[in-house]
Amino acid sequence: MLVNVSLDWGNIVRDRRSDLGLTQADLARRIGRARQWVVRFESGHAGSASVDSLMAVLHALDLYVEVDTAEDETDSDPMFMDVVDPWDAPKAQP
Repeated sequence: MLVNVSLDWGNIVRDRRSDLGLTQADLARRIGRARQWVVRFESGHAGSASVDSLMAVLHALDLYVEVDTAEDETDSDPMFMDVVDPWDAPKAQP
């Protein structure tokens, strides 16, 4: 999934948390935050989260981030982040 705005992070986290059968309280316990922090994050306020908090969320949900440059130079934002479910990622060949 391509991430352009803070709300995208919230949607990714909410969908993945739900897919894993976790409540907001469960995720909050896993990352050492209050449930209200998770509520705000999932509501699109991810822009105020620290990188450390974002990394804790991604780790707790078994997600990783891949950073790449924009292929179309006309894009207004030169960098996009793609969040990938590790279960969907291609496996490395030996």
